Amino acid sequence: MDKETLRKRIRRNRRKAMLQNCLKVAICVGAALVLVSAGWSVAKPFVRKSEWRTEDVAGALVNVHADVMEPERPDGSGKAGKAALGENMAVQYDTPGWQLNDRGWWYAADAATCYVNGWLELEGNQYHFDSNGYMDTGWTAIGGKGCYFDQNGVYDPNADSSMMIALTYDDGPSQYTSQLLDILQSNGVKATFMMLGSKVEQYGAETIPRMVQLGCTLGNHSYDHSNLREAGPEAAQQQFSQTDGLIAQYNNGVGAAVIRFPYGEYTKEEAANTGRPCFFWDVDTMDWDSQDANAIANEVMSHVTGGNIILMHDIYQETVDASSIFIPQLLAQGYRLVTVEELAAARGYELEPGVTYFGFTDEDIADNSVTDKNRDDV
Repeated sequence: MDKETLRKRIRRNRRKAMLQNCLKVAICVGAALVLVSAGWSVAKPFVRKSEWRTEDVAGALVNVHADVMEPERPDGSGKAGKAALGENMAVQYDTPGWQLNDRGWWYAADAATCYVNGWLELEGNQYHFDSNGYMDTGWTAIGGKGCYFDQNGVYDPNADSSMMIALTYDDGPSQYTSQLLDILQSNGVKATFMMLGSKVEQYGAETIPRMVQLGCTLGNHSYDHSNLREAGPEAAQQQFSQTDGLIAQYNNGVGAAVIRFPYGEYTKEEAANTGRPCFFWDVDTMDWDSQDANAIANEVMSHVTGGNIILMHDIYQETVDASSIFIPQLLAQGYRLVTVEELAAARGYELEPGVTYFGFTDEDIADNSVTDKNRDDV
């Protein structure tokens, strides 16, 4: 059964259930209790707990064999394995077949297992399932390679990540950020915002929900832009924690996804303490120095190459004006403007907490200088 048919069936079943529940709830509860008690007393002597999984389906106890199988490769680059159904996974439709819950699509191998951590071919299409069994979409790093899956989860082997770059804006949000978000939206692109807690207090309510709506990545840039290498690990933790709390007010209780240290000054201990991936940059527009829209746009267009992380600041009107100039130019040249997380995945990097990433150009990858793992100057 295809996913569109399932969606229609889900909507139809929900409407039907709403009408039926009011009439049947009292009868069903009483009948279910009697049937469950009688059925279990008969079946109990024959059930071996080590081999069977008990699922509550439509109010009746059903015992099903969990036939698990390890994935072909631990990194998910081989054929998918089969695992016992995880939390909130309840089989509602034919098996084997597609299932849907609040977390996304997954594929039930049978009534007790789903496919996990690998590839699966279905009806001539290639799909990939993560370690929890959910279907991947968008760019995903698999075995050191960036793989693209469309909105239906179908793998596209021809997708090209060579012209992807990440725009990053520091020190905001500010009175100019809403205008910048207008520019991003009108051009259909995303960016990453490395925010200061002190600015979130002023402008977070009007900007952060919209950043999330547009698919941008939220970054933590400390509370007041102190040099955290000099301040030390405890001060760094305090600043990031304070800013996370402020961001969370406007992001459904969740703090920032990534970190950028002010001035690029940090220690590996401080980075590890954040528990999140950290990002540097490999193109500095020097917008803070020139504060000239044409000069900023020229810096971007004269230095950009696929895989770049570009540094700017959304606290200057000139930077916002420059963005309205160079974003259409980049798109016209075939570049795709994405978040730092999407860029990393497209270039085959599964982000690691505590690791700092500098850029994802072909040169960075060839030189093994994408991260700070081989650097001793921090």
